[in-house]
Amino acid sequence: MSREYDLDEHASAGAPQGRRRVGARGPGAPDAAGSSPIERYDRAPIQVREYDPQAPAVARRVIELIAAARPGAVAEHVGSSAVPGLAGKGIIDLLLPTPSAEIAEVADALVAAGLQRQTIAEAFPPSRPMLQGAIRHRGTLYRVHVHVVPADSVEVEAMRGFRDALRADKSLRHGYVLVKRDIVARGLTDPGEFTHAKSEFIVAALERLGLQPDDPPGRAPDA
Repeated sequence: MSREYDLDEHASAGAPQGRRRVGARGPGAPDAAGSSPIERYDRAPIQVREYDPQAPAVARRVIELIAAARPGAVAEHVGSSAVPGLAGKGIIDLLLPTPSAEIAEVADALVAAGLQRQTIAEAFPPSRPMLQGAIRHRGTLYRVHVHVVPADSVEVEAMRGFRDALRADKSLRHGYVLVKRDIVARGLTDPGEFTHAKSEFIVAALERLGLQPDDPPGRAPDA
């Protein structure tokens, strides 16, 4: 069974989490003059929440932060929070296609901007890291995942393709929400369990779209 590109790997926005003051320095955060709005990311059980119309604005803020931290880097909004009307975890997922030779430098730059590396056993590898953080917007703290993916990986088109298919297909959105709510209703709220339980639906959708889930096999793009 596939493990998805964990656009879920940890938690949902709005759940209790440890905080540090906006602008306060944390691991890898910029110095005083350029203090980061990125706060600490904490893991919590999955909840399926209604679509948040503020999600695109939050994504734009983080995309701008990434571009400032690494000139030339162009991130894009993916995942359920990028699909208007789609219920999900409330996490803001960003895809950052990056030449393989530059991934380590890009990850370092984003950590210096306040994002954090994963520390869990199931963490993505250094060759395809997922950085995380949280950012406050209009009084709400949003969790953020930044997927730094090799630009030539099939994962890039899979993540984009699944997002675009969800935007275009009402029945796909409806089916996906039913699957997510059913998983939570069965008590599978651990992020890893939740991700695993959704993979069959996502892989099937990608196959219908003519998209390859991942290279190598073993993960399927999530939203």
